[in-house]
Amino acid sequence: MEMRPLGTTKLKVSALVLGTAAFGASRHGCRMVDERSAADLLDMAWDAGINLLDTADVYGGGASEELLGRLLARRRNRFLLATKVGGRMGTADRGGGGLSARHIMNALEASLRRLRTDHVDLYMAHGPDAGTPIGETMEAFARARGAGQVRVVGCSNFSAAQLRAARSAGGRGRTGFEFNQIQFSLANPIAPGLAQACGEASVSLLAWGPLARGALSGKRRAGSDRRLEATSLPKHRLRPLLQTLRAVAASEETTLAQTALGWVLGKPWITAAVCAASVTAQLRELLGSRPLSSRSSAFLDRASALCTVARAPLPEAGS
Repeated sequence: MEMRPLGTTKLKVSALVLGTAAFGASRHGCRMVDERSAADLLDMAWDAGINLLDTADVYGGGASEELLGRLLARRRNRFLLATKVGGRMGTADRGGGGLSARHIMNALEASLRRLRTDHVDLYMAHGPDAGTPIGETMEAFARARGAGQVRVVGCSNFSAAQLRAARSAGGRGRTGFEFNQIQFSLANPIAPGLAQACGEASVSLLAWGPLARGALSGKRRAGSDRRLEATSLPKHRLRPLLQTLRAVAASEETTLAQTALGWVLGKPWITAAVCAASVTAQLRELLGSRPLSSRSSAFLDRASALCTVARAPLPEAGS
């Protein structure tokens, strides 16, 4: 497993990150990964060299963090843990979510309890909060890092302009963002200027949704509503994209999922890709991914360029 530097820190993260949004007890009719299956996935990830697990306080209403806390109780030092703040934790969350100093403090304490640890390695804003001054947010992150509760601070779903604002607000003694976790796949191209902005600020880019929630794996019925929602693409754009993906996969002798993921991993401005799996067979397939040949990558670049989407990205699903 290739290890890549994270921002300006001394940490290195695996090119593949295990997303755990579906870990936990089933709730509201949504099937989730049970404890035994989750343990098998963690074992396979460890054996393969994956060193980073990605979760969030809102995943399963805290169920993902709780399950990880139980499974990592005796092997916390095996993995780097990443979690997020900003979402509302149900009706009992009187703070209503967001990135206020108060909410960050309370949410972090709650995440640490659920994860059964005294610190998280990567802590990120789950998304921008227009209702809170960015200076207040950055100061709260700096305090958490100074207290030893957080090692590295980052963000998710921030635009180039929002990153610049956060950087400007980061005065002396404050913690800056070291990474930005964004939605990125063949079906969801990166926003213009974002990669350049991150590169100039030495902010690593981590991709979530590299398979567009399975729409690029070839394992969902073509034209299904869920498939289209996952890509934000109309049928007349999704179908030719999948045709191109199949052609490239055949030439590379890889599966559709491996090809789509390999295209993401081959981008020099992508540090890592967050991939979810509910069973070990899925994770084993993804572990077989590799960067594509320059010819195949260029072929898919042209196909992806036709998928520029006017609508805003979907809320993160961790895969």
